[in-house]
Amino acid sequence: MLLRGLFFFFLILHLVGCTTSSVFTPYPMRAEAYKQSLNTGMIQPALEQTKKQLTSRDRLLALLEQGRLAQLAEDYSQSKQSFEAAINLLDKIDERATISLSNTANQGTSLVSNDNVIPYESNIYEEIFLHHFQAINYLALGDKEGAQVEMRRAQRLQDKKSDEPSDNSTLSTAAVSEYQSRFDTMNNLAQRVTSSRQNAYSFYLSGVLYESQNKLDDAFIDYKHALAIAPDNSFLQQDVLRLATKLKRDDELKGLKPPVKATLSKPNDGTVVVFYEEGFVPAKKEIFLPFPWPESWYVLAFPYYGDNWLSPEPLSISNGLLATATQVVTDSQALAARALKDNLVPMLVRQTLRAQTKHKMQQQANDQGGAILGLLVGAYNIISENADLRSWLTLPRFAHIARFNLAEGEQNLILNGFKPIKVSVQRNKITLLRIVKVDNHFYVASWPL
Repeated sequence: MLLRGLFFFFLILHLVGCTTSSVFTPYPMRAEAYKQSLNTGMIQPALEQTKKQLTSRDRLLALLEQGRLAQLAEDYSQSKQSFEAAINLLDKIDERATISLSNTANQGTSLVSNDNVIPYESNIYEEIFLHHFQAINYLALGDKEGAQVEMRRAQRLQDKKSDEPSDNSTLSTAAVSEYQSRFDTMNNLAQRVTSSRQNAYSFYLSGVLYESQNKLDDAFIDYKHALAIAPDNSFLQQDVLRLATKLKRDDELKGLKPPVKATLSKPNDGTVVVFYEEGFVPAKKEIFLPFPWPESWYVLAFPYYGDNWLSPEPLSISNGLLATATQVVTDSQALAARALKDNLVPMLVRQTLRAQTKHKMQQQANDQGGAILGLLVGAYNIISENADLRSWLTLPRFAHIARFNLAEGEQNLILNGFKPIKVSVQRNKITLLRIVKVDNHFYVASWPL
């Protein structure tokens, strides 16, 4: 009777989960509506949809998507509120005891269903973007100090020790290698970065904010951090050279390859710094792999990134006197793949325990309830086997930067040869020009610093 009750409990969980969370409905299917809304510029329906997920196990994810959508809709107050709620939720997760009743219950439930029953807890690369975007909200609302606080929080995440290898004492090296070998594409993506917590885009924004406040030593440090992550970016090279010259730190320039020349400005010029976000980070896919067992074989679901690396498409910016293009500083598809790869061992551990638990469930069903109940439990085990495909899917696939000088006043620019925009330039000041492109839709905003 106990087993029968347990089975019907999880059958109800299946029916409820189909509509309220990612337990049985893959998250990328729901997130497609968010991305489509950004493709068309009709964001409000997607914002309403995120509200329905605020009481689910995907609450954190809903807040992240909601904040991103509201920001691109230029509702900076709403975006700030959503991101604040996400930050508070992450703080509670960090403060939570290693073993708590709620977490133990969720982990236990995952052993008889799938990892989607565990409340979403984010990845470091997503948290860095969270603070970066919250800083943008503060800038849009005229609070430069608040923006700097968010960038310091992002920097603390990046300053932590590099990702430590997971404890694999419960799994053999051969088992880990076997599953890693199945995901060549994901491994190739992950190898494009050394850590999922290093984001040059974020370091660069922090440096620009410091420079706008004439805190050149702090700006120089952050530009150097960004350059260490993206050493071939000529805009970063120029910024390091320019500030090293001002600060008389010529010895710092020895590692620059190739040599670059600083861009000279005229007395009436202002500086425009472009932050350009291209496309969407890819979604995880699901693959079913055989899992050996002494008495039988099971098939378990694993998440992976299966799309080959997609090269960036720089944004061209021009007017009568200017012709330049953005350069990539952050590859989010590589960060995402690295984060998943680094989490491979604990994921395999959970899958091992899940296979053991489901095997015992089916054995007990056969022993106590006969062949029919055994078949029902076996069917449930198959239906409930879904990979955790959750991630923040409205993040950009690539983040680019550019920097140039223009005469003060309102200036006309052309993006990609066809999209006209206007930007207001102040003499001897920095203007932050933020451009987001999804499909052929542009989101453009600018703020004086």
